[in-house]
Amino acid sequence: MNDQNKTKEELIQELVKLRKTVSKLEEANSNSQLIGQKLNNVIEDRNAALKESNDQLIQEIVKRQQAVKALRVAKEKLLTVLAAVPGTVSWIKSDLQYIEVNQRLADMFDLPKEEFPGKHIGFLETSSEFNDFIKEFFESSQLETTREIGVVVDGKPRNYLVVAQKYHKNQAAFIVGIDITEKKQAEYKLRKAKEQLETVLAAVPGTVSWISSDLRYIEVNQQLANIFSMPREEFPGKYIGFLGISSEFNDFVEGFFASSDLETIGEVVSQIDGEDRNYLIIAQKYNQNKAAFVIGIDITERKQAEKNLLVSKEKLETVLEAVPGMVSWINSDLTYIEVNQKLADTFNLAPDEFVGKNIAFINKNYKFNSLIQDFFASPEQEITAEITSEYNNISQNYLIVARKYNHNQAAFVVGINITEHRQVELELGVAQEQFKTILEAVPGIVSWISSDLRYLGVNKHLAKTYNLPQEAFVGQNIGFLKSSEKFSTFMQQFFASSAQDAYEEISAWVNGTLRSYLIVCHKYAQGAAAFAVGIDISDRKHAEVALQEAEEKYRTIFENAIEGIFQASPEGHLISANPALARIYGYGSPEEVIADLVCLPHQLYSHYKYQEQFIQKLKEHGRLVNYESQIYRPDGSLIWISENTKAVYDQDGKLIRYDGTVEDITERKQAQEALQIANQQLEAKVEERTQALVESNRLLMIEISDRRRAEIALRESEAELRVLFEAMTDIVTVFDSQGRYVKIFSTNSKVLYTPTNELIGKSVDEVLPPQQASLFMINIQRVLNTQETVNVEYSLFLSDHQQDNDIHSLSCEMSNYQSYQSHPDHYSSISQPNKAWFTANVSPLPDNCVIWVAHNITERKQVLDALRTAEEKYRTIFENAAEGIFQTTVDGRFISANPALVKMCGFSSETELKERVTDIAKQLYVDLKRRSEFVAQVEKYGSISNFESKIYRCDHSVMWISENVRVVRNSEGEVLYYEGTVQDITKRKYIETELRLEQQKSDSLLLNILPAQIAGKLKQNQRAIAKRFQNVTILFADIVDFTSFSARISPTELVHRLNQVFSEFDKLTEQHNLEKIKTIGDSYMVASGLPKAKEDHAEAIAKMAIDMQKVIKKFLNDRGEPFQIRIGINTGPVVAGVIGIKKFVYDLWGDTVNVASRMESSGTPGKIQVTEATYQLLQDKFSLESRGYIPVKGRGEMMTYWLIDQG
Repeated sequence: MNDQNKTKEELIQELVKLRKTVSKLEEANSNSQLIGQKLNNVIEDRNAALKESNDQLIQEIVKRQQAVKALRVAKEKLLTVLAAVPGTVSWIKSDLQYIEVNQRLADMFDLPKEEFPGKHIGFLETSSEFNDFIKEFFESSQLETTREIGVVVDGKPRNYLVVAQKYHKNQAAFIVGIDITEKKQAEYKLRKAKEQLETVLAAVPGTVSWISSDLRYIEVNQQLANIFSMPREEFPGKYIGFLGISSEFNDFVEGFFASSDLETIGEVVSQIDGEDRNYLIIAQKYNQNKAAFVIGIDITERKQAEKNLLVSKEKLETVLEAVPGMVSWINSDLTYIEVNQKLADTFNLAPDEFVGKNIAFINKNYKFNSLIQDFFASPEQEITAEITSEYNNISQNYLIVARKYNHNQAAFVVGINITEHRQVELELGVAQEQFKTILEAVPGIVSWISSDLRYLGVNKHLAKTYNLPQEAFVGQNIGFLKSSEKFSTFMQQFFASSAQDAYEEISAWVNGTLRSYLIVCHKYAQGAAAFAVGIDISDRKHAEVALQEAEEKYRTIFENAIEGIFQASPEGHLISANPALARIYGYGSPEEVIADLVCLPHQLYSHYKYQEQFIQKLKEHGRLVNYESQIYRPDGSLIWISENTKAVYDQDGKLIRYDGTVEDITERKQAQEALQIANQQLEAKVEERTQALVESNRLLMIEISDRRRAEIALRESEAELRVLFEAMTDIVTVFDSQGRYVKIFSTNSKVLYTPTNELIGKSVDEVLPPQQASLFMINIQRVLNTQETVNVEYSLFLSDHQQDNDIHSLSCEMSNYQSYQSHPDHYSSISQPNKAWFTANVSPLPDNCVIWVAHNITERKQVLDALRTAEEKYRTIFENAAEGIFQTTVDGRFISANPALVKMCGFSSETELKERVTDIAKQLYVDLKRRSEFVAQVEKYGSISNFESKIYRCDHSVMWISENVRVVRNSEGEVLYYEGTVQDITKRKYIETELRLEQQKSDSLLLNILPAQIAGKLKQNQRAIAKRFQNVTILFADIVDFTSFSARISPTELVHRLNQVFSEFDKLTEQHNLEKIKTIGDSYMVASGLPKAKEDHAEAIAKMAIDMQKVIKKFLNDRGEPFQIRIGINTGPVVAGVIGIKKFVYDLWGDTVNVASRMESSGTPGKIQVTEATYQLLQDKFSLESRGYIPVKGRGEMMTYWLIDQG
């Protein structure tokens, strides 16, 4: 429709709409203009911000370029420093992968540096100890640490000092390793040499000193120091005459050094404690005659003996005339040399008429003549015999005493007429023998006392108790020893009473110790005297008191303990319980809980899993510690408990009971659960707030990431340098081409001399003496000219003021510059503290500078010098010590342990002991408090002796030990380590228990260890039993290479294997009717011909030896090889029997035994060596071949033979 056809109203409406549209357009245009204006303002603001951002970006780019340049310079310095570091350097991430290594570490394993980054630190398989060290370091909160570790390089073990420091928010670490193998070896050898020095000096039977040619002491032994009550340290450096005791000794030593003699011997007189003493001096020069080794042996007694001999000779004639008998000197051809007057008068002849005549020329007494003839024919040096002689039809008894002299070519013979005494002796003999038997059988002290309270006599036991002879008691009042007033009172009341017998327990002081005795008395001689027997009951009294005290202590602990304590049977019912256990389990009394709980596993635990785990772990380990579980109480409530339980077995390994403690941990468990819930809620709230911050921080981090990366790289570089210098123990200095000090780095050096920052800008010519300045300038110019690293070793002589860093007092000596080598002075054992040795690496730096890295090697030099001197004199005895010897750290780790200690603790090697025992307090001591008590005492007193404790062995068995320990400190008084000795005293501790058991088995055991005849004699009379057997053959056998075999297997397997072998040998002993004597380690000893004579004794031993060689082949060692044995046999006379009063052992003595042992030790594996004496008895029935003459210790050359087989 067009406008003409529209009505007026329609046009008016369109007009209104059009006006509204125009109005809206005008309003929109106005708004557009406002928006445009605002947009222009925003654009201008954005342009200004963009310009400012652009300016900042340009500044950031400039800073970044500067940082990159600084980083490049730092890296160049770092590479230069790393090349100068005398060790390996590596960077390692917290996931134990290499980031980078230095060239020295790569060269060590013949690998390029690029092979290391990204690989695990254990890929070389050189040291699990290093891997564990790095892993523990990252797991710990420490920022830096140091440890010595062992590494295998090219198949050889090396020791390294590893210094580690974390960086990059503890996500990486910088590691420096310095090879200290030579130092450790030198320290070890020096320590062993010093130990042997003390042992050797202690064993020398006299005084020992080392003296320089200027007559000053270098060193002395302890015995010389003890003579003058002075410490050994007082002697070195002092003039030998400073004590003023012997000018003869001073002149002797001075004359010795003035002479050309290399050794000399002389006698001098010295005044010791106001008394003249004679010494035999032996001196020998060493160290190019600049020093001498001097031994002094006290011969005062020998000199006095010589004087006494002269006096004795003068008295001899007088004594001979006074001898109550006949004296004669007789040649070995039975002719008289001389007689005394009494012998001549007996036969009414002059003494001269006997000389040169046969001893039978007067009286053809067959017994006397035969006695003297047999005496000369025997090897005996003296004899005593009784003979009967008739002269003029009168029979007389004589006691003949004869002794050889003049190399057995003559004898001195005394004959005493004992006719009258013989009858009296025969009559008294029976009575004395009976009386002696009674006295020896009485188990205590015996005395005879008169009614006036005086001793009539005592037995040996009483006299020995007070270290007095028996005669000293006779006639003395019974109280003269002042040992017991109660005893005197008891005897006085006994004599005053009408009783014939009485007994009383009294106390007496014996050698400063109060002992308890049971006194039993009986009167005789109408009450005028009494016989008193005292039996020592001290041990019983002490045991009763100790038992009572132990029971009281245990009962107090048991009743008042906070923890529950119980004992349960293997079937599961309670044997005993304390009040605390009843309270924890919800009962009113221990009796109630014992009566109600008849099966602990089924009635107690809330879930069967606790029961099963408890029983399984207890069976596996024999004990449980801190085992947590839930249990029911009688009211149905559940509580949490923590149990410590162990199984108790008898000696046969049978389970007896369970001992344990129980702690209520319900409140702790509830607190843990509440804490866990609170932590979860807190983490949820933190997570919500964290998410809101994450997004805003993300945008901010993007803007600054580029600059941060540059800053981080620079800081890491600086941190690496700082860590490197802090970890280094060297002196690091930078010099320019003119020798000026440019920079002195702060390192961890602990040396005699460290330059200070006051030297910056000064030249070496201004600071050092000309000789040292020249040395430094020559090496600086050489490095700058060649651009290569130079190594130089030199020494500095420091004055007494060097501690104040007086650099002008230094002088220098080089050891390897221009092929000049300076050696330490071996003339004096006194160290030179003012001389310090250094080795330096001098390397080029940018800007025409050099870095001088000096490492102090003074200590290594001193150790090596001391070691060379010490090794000339001593050998180590550490490995052969019978006692356990150890060194431990303060925190309870073993530094060293000798084989005796390793074996004592049940380990196979020292390495195993060190690896498995990392906390002595928790792993060794049964009582966890014992280690802290040990440390407290040793810290307080410096050393402790006889410190007794119970410890666990490797197999978890318990043993008693006694320790003697001292603390070793450095010069600042800081504790370095503990060292000492250990003895196994388990047997002593359990002796009472063992004795009770052994008492029941004594009869059967005695027959098992002793021949029946000897056992019977011992039961009748416990005195020493010994008998000579003329014809006995002895066999010694030893397993070859058994020592090394025993080091490769466990002690249990070792004993089992020995038992198998020796059991077979025992069967052969019974088969051939021989007498097994003993076993010593892996040695086996058997004899034939005793205690019963055996005609074929040699043949029986030979058959036994052949069978032993066959049997031993059945046993194989851990390498599958058959064992071999050496056997030695000898025949001759021996003395056999039982001596001592404890641990009866039937043993043999005599040269025959020694030679048999030598036959075994000098034999060959798999062969049987016999002596000439045995060969003579076997040659007709066995096949033997000659070995020839061999040297035998103590016997010289001996002819021996090989026993091949039965002929």
